[in-house]
Amino acid sequence: MTGVLSGFFIVWCLIAIGWIVGRTGVLGEQGRFVLNRTTFFLASPCLVLTSLLESDLGQVLSTPMLIAGVSGLVSGGLLLLIVRLLTKRRGAELVVTAISGSVVNGANMGFPIAAYVLGDTSHALPVILFQQAIYTPLYLFVLHAVTTKMRPSPAGVLRNIASNPTIVAAVVGIVLVVCGVKLPEVILQPFGSIADMAIPAMLLAYGISLIGSAPLAKDDGYRGLIAIATAFKLAVMPLIALGLGMLLGLGGHDLFAVVVMAALPTAQNVFVAASQYKAAENLARDTVLLTTVGTVITLLIVSGVMSA
Repeated sequence: MTGVLSGFFIVWCLIAIGWIVGRTGVLGEQGRFVLNRTTFFLASPCLVLTSLLESDLGQVLSTPMLIAGVSGLVSGGLLLLIVRLLTKRRGAELVVTAISGSVVNGANMGFPIAAYVLGDTSHALPVILFQQAIYTPLYLFVLHAVTTKMRPSPAGVLRNIASNPTIVAAVVGIVLVVCGVKLPEVILQPFGSIADMAIPAMLLAYGISLIGSAPLAKDDGYRGLIAIATAFKLAVMPLIALGLGMLLGLGGHDLFAVVVMAALPTAQNVFVAASQYKAAENLARDTVLLTTVGTVITLLIVSGVMSA
């Protein structure tokens, strides 16, 4: 538990610094935009690449990735079923509720939590690879279909996947590892230096984004959906990951790692997608913020129980 507290102390200190930076305007009006673009197009891909080159590829692509995928898809599927049966919500609201309770913030929070709480950024790779390559294209496809009544072409979906810098970096890293290519340190060093920017920049940008946020400030009809999505993200999905991990024979730190990754907060990409399609934006935004705060409590409980 001490490791979790120490890890979150560092994470929230960096988020707090980002908030202060945003309030003071030190980085200007485009500070958050530049930080996000820097991490998305440069730092995160470099971090994925260097992490893959330093990790056990078999471990990354095996059980942890299976658990990340099954726990996410099962959580989203259960949410779809429950909300459809118990409410009159349909279409985009139904989809946004499901993804708000099942899509984890693998990049912006996964890497920092993996680094500071689990001690190794490679623990974040399975969930990032699953979501970027499979889950994100899937839910964007569905969200596009229910909001426009038109289906995007498979070619367009593949282009979006292929143009994602994180996926490109992952493919390059996997190919290098599989082929047994060992890059000289002098070549890796520039990528490592850029990768070092990723985690601080992610957390600073998130801190800036919190300025003006007021979850549940007014009742816009989404409070019940926010509550169930938050409960699924912080409780149900980690429990599914725990059960799967035990069923597949994981134990100790490896089991703890997959549960921690499943307990990460809702990805900001969910809010971005909801905004893009003008679908239940407040539902996505408030779930992101509430789960980001609530993750601390969940991980403290997980740490206390699993270390007992």
